[in-house]
Amino acid sequence: MKLVRKILTIFFWIGVISIWVVLTAFVNNTHHHIVYNSLEIKFTKDNEHQLIKKSDVIEIIKDLGLVQGITLNKEINTREVEKKLNTHFALENAEVYFLNTGKLNVNLSKRTPIARLIANDPRYNVYIDEHGLLMRTSDSYVAKLPLFSGEFKWSDSNLVSNVNGSLHSQIYNMSRIINNDPFLKSQIVQIHINNNGYFELIPRIGNHKILFGSSDNMEKKFKKIKLFYTEGPSPKELNLYDTLNVMFNDQIVCSKIN
Repeated sequence: MKLVRKILTIFFWIGVISIWVVLTAFVNNTHHHIVYNSLEIKFTKDNEHQLIKKSDVIEIIKDLGLVQGITLNKEINTREVEKKLNTHFALENAEVYFLNTGKLNVNLSKRTPIARLIANDPRYNVYIDEHGLLMRTSDSYVAKLPLFSGEFKWSDSNLVSNVNGSLHSQIYNMSRIINNDPFLKSQIVQIHINNNGYFELIPRIGNHKILFGSSDNMEKKFKKIKLFYTEGPSPKELNLYDTLNVMFNDQIVCSKIN
């Protein structure tokens, strides 16, 4: 009886393995004849910036030899497509998968820049993204963001200056404060880093400049700036001033045009 059970068990597993082999061969044979007939691109994490567009993604896929209408002789290497897309400076992550209906699905997460940096040496022009990482700029699109200018460069993916060393965290933190405040985002258009390492802000309304000083007490200084604009002179009167100094504790020092 035990021998019969053993023989039946062996035949059972032989049958299972045989069916699996046949089905696998059938699926592979069927897959080889699937026609790549459609492409769906989704930005699962999007933003207002056009540093990468669907047309750019289509060109990247075409450059890899994937053209609609071809019959697959082998499985599409989706990992290769993902690897190529993930090298794009404006993408955070790419997920690519192929369906047996012939559709290639591409899901993409964009990187979100929060500051644009224009150095005296254009080789160091970059963006900083929401995670504090550097992004290269585009030749065809300029993101409208707080603009930092001055004498700085980047080394080992960190922004540095000859005056006060690392600027990376300072610019990143200042960018976050400005971007998270609608008023500051609309009013502060440029932040210049002077040779002494101090920050100087250029407002949208008014012919004056804002002497911000170092990055110490940033939030407190920005509160004083907002207080000046919301409870101080009218927009027309702003043109009477040439400087607004918020470097001193608990006070705002204004200088009128002579």
